[in-house]
Amino acid sequence: MSQYQLRVYTLRSSDTLAAYEKIWAQHIPGMAKHRITTHGVWTAPGSDTPRLYALVSYKDADDVQERLEAYLSSPEFRADMEGFDISQIVGLDETLLTPTEDSSLR
Repeated sequence: MSQYQLRVYTLRSSDTLAAYEKIWAQHIPGMAKHRITTHGVWTAPGSDTPRLYALVSYKDADDVQERLEAYLSSPEFRADMEGFDISQIVGLDETLLTPTEDSSLR
C-alpha cells in the first residue's frame, strides 16, 4: 500500500498562487523521477487565503523525508523554481494520510 501525503501551500497573494500553480505542473515529472506520484493539485476559488493543495504518494517501503529531500536537492526542482521567490510561500502543512479500509486508494 502506498503512503499518501496532503501538502498545503499558503501563498502571499492570488498572483503568487497563479504563478505557483504553473510551477507545480512542472514539478510533477521531476517528482515522478524521485518516486513521488502526484494524484491531484487543487486551489480553493473564492477563498480569502490563497492556497494550493497537492495529494502525493510514496511507495510503502520508501522513507517519505528521504524521497522529498532527494527531489528538493535535484536539478529538476532547482530548474522549476528558477525565478520564483520562495519567500512568497508563507506556509506549508504536510499531513501523512492512511486510506481507510474501504478507500479506492488502498
